[in-house]
Amino acid sequence: MDTASNQKIKMAEKCVKDLEKYIGNIREIKRDGILKEVSSKIMEIKYSYAEVDELKESLNEIKKICNDVVNLLGKDKWIKRLKEMKLSDLAIAHIKFCLNILYNLDFRLRLPDEPEYSVDVRVGEIESITKHPNAKKLKICNVNVGRVITVVTNIENVKERERLAVALLPPAEFFGVVSEGMFLSHNLKEGNPGEIPQLSEDERNNVRKEVFKYLR
Repeated sequence: MDTASNQKIKMAEKCVKDLEKYIGNIREIKRDGILKEVSSKIMEIKYSYAEVDELKESLNEIKKICNDVVNLLGKDKWIKRLKEMKLSDLAIAHIKFCLNILYNLDFRLRLPDEPEYSVDVRVGEIESITKHPNAKKLKICNVNVGRVITVVTNIENVKERERLAVALLPPAEFFGVVSEGMFLSHNLKEGNPGEIPQLSEDERNNVRKEVFKYLR
């Protein structure tokens, strides 16, 4: 496998840099050197040119490091602690995104070698829809993708219980509301929430565009 040019590994590499930006100066994280450790593991993988099965040990170590990061931040109260430290909702959502990218790198590396699989793409079932309080053309959707996330969308006719393809992207803030993903189209999808949907070429291109924008 050409690990050096693999977009999924580049995504993981970028996420480590973002974690350094957001939590690198927190006392426990800095003292433990844990982000340098995960960066080193990503570099080992990047220049290994190994197949996924040969990388199992390194990938499992990355999972362990992600768990260690959460434990250092406060275990099950880590999000509460970050809020007490005055990190914004957008920053906390981005930390969650980066930890997920790293933790599930092994799974993504087994998917087709295409840029759109550098992030999670899931069947998402819309559980509720509310009007955006600060933007007339936007809606706020709670979407079940195996867990419930917030998606801010400008698709006019979305309805509750519809199942659409959702890309779990680097979070973005729209007029004060953080969106954790994007509907790739208004084409209804088969499958249960959290499963990987079949994508049209337009939907693939929509994900690729966002992946490349993040990696720039």
